[in-house]
Amino acid sequence: MKNLVLAGGKASKELSVLIPPGRNKVLLKVLGKPIVYYSVTSLQRVNRSDTILVYRAGEEEVYREALAYSLEPITPVPQERGSTVHEAVLAACRKLEDTDYFFLLFGDLIIEPDALTLLISTHLSEEPDATVLAIPAVPKHIETYGLLVINEYGYVEKVLEHSPYPNRYPVYIVGGAYILPTWILDLLEKGFTLPQALDSMARKGKVKAIHWSGLWIDIGYPADLLEAVYQLLSKLKGVAISDKAEVEKTAVIEGPVVIEEKAYIDHYTVIKGPAYIGRESFIGAHSFIREYADIEEKVRIGAYNEIKYSSIQPYAEFHSRVIVMNSIVGERAVLESNITTLNIIMNEEKAIRLRTHLAEKLGKEIKKMGTVIGYNSKIPTNTIINPGEIIKPNTIYRT
Repeated sequence: MKNLVLAGGKASKELSVLIPPGRNKVLLKVLGKPIVYYSVTSLQRVNRSDTILVYRAGEEEVYREALAYSLEPITPVPQERGSTVHEAVLAACRKLEDTDYFFLLFGDLIIEPDALTLLISTHLSEEPDATVLAIPAVPKHIETYGLLVINEYGYVEKVLEHSPYPNRYPVYIVGGAYILPTWILDLLEKGFTLPQALDSMARKGKVKAIHWSGLWIDIGYPADLLEAVYQLLSKLKGVAISDKAEVEKTAVIEGPVVIEEKAYIDHYTVIKGPAYIGRESFIGAHSFIREYADIEEKVRIGAYNEIKYSSIQPYAEFHSRVIVMNSIVGERAVLESNITTLNIIMNEEKAIRLRTHLAEKLGKEIKKMGTVIGYNSKIPTNTIINPGEIIKPNTIYRT
């Protein structure tokens, strides 16, 4: 059974401000690794077989990054045309001709290998026509996913492709992980979308659903990237400081914290974990790196800054006295001095797939979302940015 990873999907408009030309959302970094690392290695740990990687033509860096971390050989398949999932699968059809089944995984998923182990073990023991991962549906996020209707015996009755859906259906999210028969390619070649082909299979045969409630994050929107930071940092244990990092004696490190090689932590800096500091990053004097901060490689944080529950992508630069909360700062963005990102969203406002489990409890649930700052953008001195703002790349921000 071959592995097929799809890593050519287009980013939502909200997430696209973080992605430079020729790149893809699966290259965004989380704890020092591209997103595609998590999907490829999770799948390969479960099914040690040839891996086919489909990526969009012109985005060859996706293949190079995946190959750098891969546990098995990777066969690259650049997708020359089309933008849909079924067109991506068909791009690899010739590579699948010599196998009866293939393990399909979306490359923008951060998922525990245990979920995929459960998928493959159930498929091999029960031998249904196909097997699919099913995730509990959160009603307020349901319109952004494909859905499954599952019967009492654990088999899929319907695959629902478009939202919203009637309340009478008990539904689950399609989890982006499938074991499929190669003959499904015939349906895709006839013009079926993947949900339509799976729905046809469910009506005529047996499609087994595997329920999973553990780590599973589909990186589609900025809030998903912050959720990935939260979930992965929550799993950290202890303090891990590279022997090639430099931490001044007056710095305070409270774990769990990871500090990678050639990072520099200046005097009187406080890092209160869980937090991640990438390689060759600089954290200036008196800065406060708080819980759920992901600071990627070669980021420069000046003096007297404060960062919490945020993703700072590579090469970003902060001057002094910058406060960033619940935000994402894109690659090579520059934040000058005395900048604050506000992060409390009014109740009547809606942020796509925003989680609220990190909000303080002050008698009601508080929604928090700071700013998404595009790559190569610049935030001038003495700027206050409203919650939920999305700043375009290659721009100088104006209030």
